[in-house]
Amino acid sequence: MENFSKSGRLMVAEDISAIGDLSMTAALPLLQAQGIPTALLPTSILSTQSEGFGKPVSLSVSQWLPRVLQHWEQQQIEIGGALIGYIADFQVGKEMVSFLSRNKFSFVYIDPVFADEGKIYPTLSVAQLAITRQLIKQADVITPNYTEALFLAGIKDEASSKKAEIPTEFELLKRLEDLMPKRGRAIITGVEDADKIGCIWLDEDERIMKRMFPRLKGHFYGSGDIFAALLAGFLWNGQPLSDAVGEAVFLTYQALKDTADSKRERRYGIDISRVIHELVQKKY
Repeated sequence: MENFSKSGRLMVAEDISAIGDLSMTAALPLLQAQGIPTALLPTSILSTQSEGFGKPVSLSVSQWLPRVLQHWEQQQIEIGGALIGYIADFQVGKEMVSFLSRNKFSFVYIDPVFADEGKIYPTLSVAQLAITRQLIKQADVITPNYTEALFLAGIKDEASSKKAEIPTEFELLKRLEDLMPKRGRAIITGVEDADKIGCIWLDEDERIMKRMFPRLKGHFYGSGDIFAALLAGFLWNGQPLSDAVGEAVFLTYQALKDTADSKRERRYGIDISRVIHELVQKKY
């Protein structure tokens, strides 16, 4: 992965929930703890996170968001890169594709959020898959989970009842990177290996790399958001890819274990307090 300039601000485009430590609510303190200046662009505004609290009250930003981007451009606010996560609104997705096309950033991190456990989320449609494919054409780094990787690579089709032929890990990673710019790197998250879970990617010599941690019981809302914010920050600050992935996996596991050991209800998201403290101690 080639080096990039880290001048300007890292635009963070994700949903924001009034209740729940995940998505943008978690990404902002993790990035700030690494000394990274940000430009926040909520892709939707929710009363709570989307699971565990019934149906949240949502506010569309489809009319507001393009005006924000226009205002930033008018004020010559320097955006040096982008971290793009959950996008529920098709029009917002189209606007993000257009914005990336107009601005050739040196660092674009796409964290696809549209499917899990073999299916596209019921609140989204196959149109979300099309938008995500357009976004990753401009990405330096993508971090789909295993289900999302199968959809993006065209191996799994929501409209087909045929059982897909599952590729090897190497084949899947290569098919994803073929969809990206030449410099692009794909990291697949949520990969299971016996009693462990983690991520896989290809190094510079196209060898499969793995970073795994012990599987913890239960579901953790926002674990992917935490990993994405950590990894994006480490890469922004110049860490080599393999080092950055390894540290992001370790700290994500630490946050999940802290959450599991606490009395916090899982639906409120991840306990990132100790991780933030450790990031601050590194004094970026």
